[in-house]
Amino acid sequence: MPHHEKIALAGVIEHVFAHRFTLVSSDQTYLADLGPKGAEVFPLKQGLAVRLEGEQRPSEIKVARIARKGGAFVAVEHKKPHHGPKHLHSDAPADPRAVLAAVKNAGWTVSGDPVRKPRHVELLARRDAGGWTELHVDFAGVIYKQKPADDEKWDLPG
Repeated sequence: MPHHEKIALAGVIEHVFAHRFTLVSSDQTYLADLGPKGAEVFPLKQGLAVRLEGEQRPSEIKVARIARKGGAFVAVEHKKPHHGPKHLHSDAPADPRAVLAAVKNAGWTVSGDPVRKPRHVELLARRDAGGWTELHVDFAGVIYKQKPADDEKWDLPG
């Protein structure tokens, strides 16, 4: 995970783009992101003098706290992104036998033992005479990711 430098700035909001805005501070312009929830608790307005603290990312500042000049800080919470339907995880209990049965029912031949992760199981499998594939399977037996097997990660059978 990349390390992001903490930053604190004071300046004036120049432009507002939904929950993102540009801040002019010491004759420099910065792009900052409050996130949709942050914009609900701290309405952005062109010309508003603010102080902010956050993490400097390559493209913008992720604001953690923001305040009107002379006012109290408001904490800003950034939710983790939702990855769509292929990335859903089940709250079902982890049962490797159920995962293996689901994969076999889908026509895959499994090699080796499944590797348990916190929210899914990874395993090496292939269909018919096809190439080896790494499958990511949630605990309910749904295969949500398939990718060619990595030789270094898996001890590939012949």
